[in-house]
Amino acid sequence: MNPSMKSGPLFSTANLMSFCRAGFAPVILLLLVAQMQAALYGALFIVCLAAASDIADGYIARRHASPSEFGRYLDSACDAIFNFAVFLGFLANDWLAPAAFAAIYFAEIVVPYLGAFAKQLGRPFEIRWSARLKTIIHPVAQIAVIAMAAVPQDPYAPVALLALGAAIVVSMAYLIDHAVLTIRHTLQPA
Repeated sequence: MNPSMKSGPLFSTANLMSFCRAGFAPVILLLLVAQMQAALYGALFIVCLAAASDIADGYIARRHASPSEFGRYLDSACDAIFNFAVFLGFLANDWLAPAAFAAIYFAEIVVPYLGAFAKQLGRPFEIRWSARLKTIIHPVAQIAVIAMAAVPQDPYAPVALLALGAAIVVSMAYLIDHAVLTIRHTLQPA
């Protein structure tokens, strides 16, 4: 455990923001599969809100000197739950190919296990560039795709497709980055 990470309260403001993101998962999925324009605007609002809360929760935890290992894991888990619902909605609407959905979620499932393994080796991961990039690109892609679907004849449809492609590439970079780091930790003596 990082010495600067202490055990914080379960219901801190930052943790409640993370719990809310996970709680919005079924709502976002229902809005996406409804395929009504008003529902898509609602989904767009929720994705923007979730992206803002993802940025704000870490800032709030650091500002109040309450970052915790639990909060860090909770934030990642709630992000994964929310993003799973969004990308599942994309899959249900044929906005995302099954192979692309599998690639994104293979990374989401494997990287935490790599992190647990690295921690057992006594070399826990610090937040990596690939995780930061994924935190930026996934919501941008989600916003672009939902906006494309909500606005008929959207002239920016190629931008949305490019953003979705970037989300897939970033997910694979996230996986490879953490896999390489785990291999390095395994091969190097402690």
